[in-house]
Parts: sequence; structure tokens; C-alpha cells
Amino acid sequence: MKKQSVFYGIMFVGLAVFLLLDQFESPLTAKLYSWPSVLLLVGIAMIVQAYKSQDFQQLLPGMILVTLGIHFHAVTLLNFWPKHLGMVLLMIAISALLSSRKNKSGFLQGLFLFALAMIMMFSDQLKTWTALLEQNANDVWKFWPLLLLIIGFYLLFFKRK
Repeated sequence: MKKQSVFYGIMFVGLAVFLLLDQFESPLTAKLYSWPSVLLLVGIAMIVQAYKSQDFQQLLPGMILVTLGIHFHAVTLLNFWPKHLGMVLLMIAISALLSSRKNKSGFLQGLFLFALAMIMMFSDQLKTWTALLEQNANDVWKFWPLLLLIIGFYLLFFKRK
């Protein structure tokens, strides 16, 4: 029961700060008084609880909540932050990669999610790159008899027994 008090203590302190934000009348506190802040609060509480109790099972969900909270805050606060759905998967992948260091498992799943997130985020560019590759491959394929000619000359003149 002693180990659980850290989680609840952080939750109560964070909830009090969250509710106090509503009392201030500034644009920044109005943006922070939102549901991504709750994600951050619960995630931080889970991470601290995992480290205090040396039970790292709560580390991955805590990191997912923290990274998603950061992402959703960044979408509203920063104009340059990508609003793509692949960013959510990227945040989960980063969480899996970071927590795999302590859990000693989940690294390959994190890499898979990271690759999938990159494919999702850059799928438009991948379409143009593959179209260029296809066009160039079609142009090269027209001249495949030249390859036969080069192989034939090599066998006739350069390869000696």
C-alpha cells in the first residue's frame, strides 16, 4: 500500500494544479486547461510510480499517455507541429522504444510501429518516389538487349581460360 501512495499523491497534486488553472484568466492557462493535460498528469503519475516501486509494467502506458499529451498540446500550441494521424502512432512507437530499455522487451514492436508511422506520415512522398522509380525502371528495361551485348563481348574478348 505504501508504494501506491506515490501514484495517488501525484494524482491529487496534479489534479489540484489542473483545477487551479481554471482560476487564472490567461490565454496560456486556458489552453493548458484541457484533456491533454489530464493525459500528461496520469502518465507522469504512472511513470513516477513505476520508478519508485521498481515495477516497470506501468512504464509503457505511462509513457504513451505522456507522449500523447505532449503531442495533443503541441498540435494546439505550435503551428509547425504535424497534425497527421501518423504522429499518434509515432508517439506510441517512441514510448515503446523508450520503455523497452527498462522492460527489456518490446524493442522490435517499437521499431515496427516506428516504421509504420514513418510510412503513414510520408506516404504521399513515397507515391511520388515509387512513380519516379517505376518510370526510370521502364526506361532502363527498354535497353536490356544492351546488357546481353555487354555480357557477350565480355565472354568473347575478356574472359580467358
